[in-house]
Amino acid sequence: MSIAPIRIIIALVAALLVAGGAYTAYWYSAAAELRDGMDRWTQDRRIAGWNIDLGDPEVTGFPMRLEVFVQTPRISGPGSRWRWDAPNIRARAAPWSPRKIFVSAPGIHVVTLTAGDVWAELGRAEADIVVGQRGFRNLIGRFSGVRLRFPGGENFVADSAVIRLLESVAAGPSIKVDAVSPGTDASETGLGLALDMRKVVLPEEWRPALGRDIDKIAMDAVIMGDVVPAGGLKPSLVRWRDGGGTLEVSALALDWGTLRLRTNGTFALDENLQPEGAMVADIRGIDATMERLLAAGVIDSRAAFAARIASRALSFSGGSARVPLTLQKQRLYIGPAPILRIKPIRWN
Repeated sequence: MSIAPIRIIIALVAALLVAGGAYTAYWYSAAAELRDGMDRWTQDRRIAGWNIDLGDPEVTGFPMRLEVFVQTPRISGPGSRWRWDAPNIRARAAPWSPRKIFVSAPGIHVVTLTAGDVWAELGRAEADIVVGQRGFRNLIGRFSGVRLRFPGGENFVADSAVIRLLESVAAGPSIKVDAVSPGTDASETGLGLALDMRKVVLPEEWRPALGRDIDKIAMDAVIMGDVVPAGGLKPSLVRWRDGGGTLEVSALALDWGTLRLRTNGTFALDENLQPEGAMVADIRGIDATMERLLAAGVIDSRAAFAARIASRALSFSGGSARVPLTLQKQRLYIGPAPILRIKPIRWN
C-alpha cells in the first residue's frame, strides 16, 4: 500500500476521534445544563413558597438521548393548598433538540385538595411537549385506562383521552387534537385547548339521566383572556372573568345514549362564576332524549313538549335538528323555551 492511502485512513480516523470526543463533551455539557436547570426550577419554586421533593434525579441516555428519571416526586403548591404525589416519571429528548420533550408517567397519581384526595390510576400517561422561551408552546397528552376517584368516593372511568394545549391560537379555527399547527391569522389569540375522550363511564352516584356510558366527548376551543393560575382556582377564575375571558368553542361533539350533539358557540362565567353561553347545535335523537329526561324527572312535560316542537320545526327531512341553545342563570334554553336546570358548580 502506498503512503497516500495510509495518510487518508489516518486522517479519517483522527477526524472521527475528534468528532466523537467533541460530541461526548457536548452530551455531558448538555446533561450538566439539564441538571442545573432542574435545580434552578426547584429553587425558584421553593422561594415562591412551594415544597418540591424530586429526590436525586438520574440523567442517562448517552449517546443518542438525554433521559431523566425522577422517582416518586412530591410537589406542594404555596400554602399547601394542594399536593401532587406522582409515580415514577421519565422524560427524554434528543441532545440536538432539547426543547422537544417526551414524558411518561403511568401509574397512580394522587392530588390532595382541601376537599380530599383525588386518585388517578393511568394505564398509559404520555405527553409530547415543545418548550419555548417563556414556557410550553405545545403539549399533547395521551392517556388510556383512566380511572379517577373523587373525594366523595365517586369513580370516573375513560377508555382513552387525548388533551392538547397550544400557547397562542387565533379564535375561530379548530385546532384539532392531532393538528400540526393552528391558523393564527387573527390579531387576538388565546390558549388553544383540544379534548377527545372515548368510552366514558360516569359515577353511579351522579345518577345521570341519559345513562352512565358516554361514547364520545370531543372539543376544540380557544381560551381567550389572561389565564394566570395564582392564589387558588376561584380567585384565578374571578380574574379571568373580570378581564373579559371567554371560551370560544369551534367544535363540540357529544355522543351520549340516544343523544348525538354537534355544536359551537361562546361561553363565559357570570357574576356567580356559573357558565353562560350561546350556541348553535345540530341534534339527533332529541325525542328519545326528552323521553328519558322526562322519565328521570329532570324536566317536566312542558319542557319536553317545547323541545319536541322545536326539534320538529327545525329538523332537516326528519334528520338532525339545527337549533339555537343558550345557557343562562343555570338554565338551558332551546330558543326561548327553558328545558333544563343545571346544578351550580362549586369551585372551592
